[in-house]
Amino acid sequence: MRKILLIFMLALLLGAAGIWLLQQGSGYILISIGSTNIEMSVWVGVLLYIALSAILVWLLLLVRWLTGAGGLRHWWNSFSSARQVSKTAQGLLLYAEHDWQKSGQLLSQSADKSSMPVINLLFAARAAAENNEVEKARQLLERLKITHPNASFAADKLLAELLIIDEQFVDALSLLAGLHKDKPNDRAVLRLLADAYCLTEDWSSLQKILRDISHYGALNKQAAANLEMDTYCSLLLEFTPDSELTDSEQQSQLADLWTLVPKPLRKLPELICAYGDALQAVNAGNKLQPLLTKALNNSWHADLVERFGELQGESPQKQLAVAEKWLLSHSEDADLLLALGRICRRSELLGKSRDYLSAAVKLNPCPQTYLELAELLGTMNDQAGSAEMYRKGLLIGLALEQ
Repeated sequence: MRKILLIFMLALLLGAAGIWLLQQGSGYILISIGSTNIEMSVWVGVLLYIALSAILVWLLLLVRWLTGAGGLRHWWNSFSSARQVSKTAQGLLLYAEHDWQKSGQLLSQSADKSSMPVINLLFAARAAAENNEVEKARQLLERLKITHPNASFAADKLLAELLIIDEQFVDALSLLAGLHKDKPNDRAVLRLLADAYCLTEDWSSLQKILRDISHYGALNKQAAANLEMDTYCSLLLEFTPDSELTDSEQQSQLADLWTLVPKPLRKLPELICAYGDALQAVNAGNKLQPLLTKALNNSWHADLVERFGELQGESPQKQLAVAEKWLLSHSEDADLLLALGRICRRSELLGKSRDYLSAAVKLNPCPQTYLELAELLGTMNDQAGSAEMYRKGLLIGLALEQ
């Protein structure tokens, strides 16, 4: 308030001083243009000159501002930028709506003037790929790398993803290897490597990056755990012993592979089953019975029970004694009864085998159990009973296929 009052008083003083000067008749100015004469006092001329000069300077500054960065140019740039942002937003919206062709056109055309050119070109390339225009997508990514070198890493990641989709795994893995070397903690690169290794069934290479996937959080915990289990299970299932090596050397190879499996995973039934199959392949079936027994005592699982029943150990009697102990807590388990029937048959306890198999078929009438019972009855010279079991098993098998 005081400031305004002070300015007001100064303006009054200046106005009064100006009027006093104008009243002083110390001379005059005469301007003659043709037949027109303009006469004024000196002080009026001075004040007029100052006013015109101020107006001229103000006009010059205004023109400079309008033509410079803060005026019309700024307004035009802002208008143009807003327009390009609008196109980018529209292109992204079309991308979300799966209108790949229009989305790609809008995003690529507005990229040069967009405030987010990297986003424009990345999503334009994605849209082209979704529209099965892989070559166009590559061209857009190359354009991005040339115009924005700092975005080369992002462009190469997307290119690797497109190569995987196009099943060009050799080129994709070559590109991803370089990206992983530059940024081993990049989660997107780790996910793409995992996808490529899974699709090419290169489980050994995938096993080497499992720790990084878990450490850097490339996948959520459940997905990482599933990937880890699938990887080690596949390694065990695809384990092929070298025929030129001795049994001992083959078993040593398998032991080395089993050592790679993290201890928590060694308790999973899926991995134990795969490991058991590998033990059979290297003639180490004698190690399988204690492994399956321990696993089933810790965690009951149908696949483990099935393998225990199929196991042809050196001592079927001991195997039978172990399995019959489980009947105390799993008396209504059809898988266990089937396994007991098989073990009794190998032990030549045919009557006992028939009883177990008949009980299993009542609990779970499946083709596999009917087949076992039919073969057993044939061995016992009960041809009519055997034929009846074959017939029932066939009918159930046909029903399951429909």
